[in-house]
Amino acid sequence: MPARHWSTDEAADRPFSYWVDTVCDRFLELDIDSPVREHFHARLDQTELGPATANWLCADAQRVRRTRAKIGRTRPSFLLMQMRAGRVEIRQAGRITPLRPGECILLDGTQPYEVECPEATRSCVLQLSDEWLRRRVSSPEQLAPRHFGGSGWSGALCAAVASLEIDSCDHLALPRGEVAEHIAALLTLALGPEPQDSVRGQHLRQRLLRAIRGGLSDPDLSPTAVAAGHHVSVRALHYAFAAAGTTFVEELMLARLQRARELLADPRMRAMPVIEVAARCGFTDPSHFARRFRRRFGIAPLAFRRAAGASR
Repeated sequence: MPARHWSTDEAADRPFSYWVDTVCDRFLELDIDSPVREHFHARLDQTELGPATANWLCADAQRVRRTRAKIGRTRPSFLLMQMRAGRVEIRQAGRITPLRPGECILLDGTQPYEVECPEATRSCVLQLSDEWLRRRVSSPEQLAPRHFGGSGWSGALCAAVASLEIDSCDHLALPRGEVAEHIAALLTLALGPEPQDSVRGQHLRQRLLRAIRGGLSDPDLSPTAVAAGHHVSVRALHYAFAAAGTTFVEELMLARLQRARELLADPRMRAMPVIEVAARCGFTDPSHFARRFRRRFGIAPLAFRRAAGASR
């Protein structure tokens, strides 16, 4: 969809009321007040990032309230907000969070909050659908509000959001949906591991490994699909493997190669071409399969088959 723009310049005779109507209609149902109503100036730019909606807001001093009455009129969502200029103070769930330029905060859009802006501000707000975020993070409502800033994954998340500009979204190196997925991945990393006891984590990891082995023929087998099949978040999946010092990608590749070795060593499969063995194990590129097999087992697939047959 093309970018959309709204500015109080379009209604110079009633700038504040225009802003209230515009924000509530195009962004979120909010209660808004300002000490400079008569000379209020604001702008909203908006575009889609696949499953997320990106909003850039510039506005004079204002106080914003998300009330339960307003919440009931909109679909559930979460907000990842980054301050670009100015200063704000955000209140949600009994917590008061000052937000400085460059920092981000995750807000639960299904719960009331207040944003106090004593001066003009610029911000970027990503609206993340409830369903989409829950596929990556279990119980995100228990994590919000969550402040992000500084270094590490938290800093990486803030840097990624800071790189988003309305004028550059048409010239991204990746499709918009993939950009949103990358930001969701950084958000997951910044939130940290989901709390779980070691026994429960081990049981989950074993279930996930069985799912990987059962889906090897699918070349597009993904963490999202496997996590959804076990009713856990992608974040829980990644940390279940991380607790054992491995990753989903590593375990998937190992399972594909081990299955290929079993097929190549099976005398009943001797007539099956190596290229079909590769396909049955989820490899779409035979040369990639051969490189991976040699790297893992120190021998080419065809040579391994011959050696296995000769040893019988």
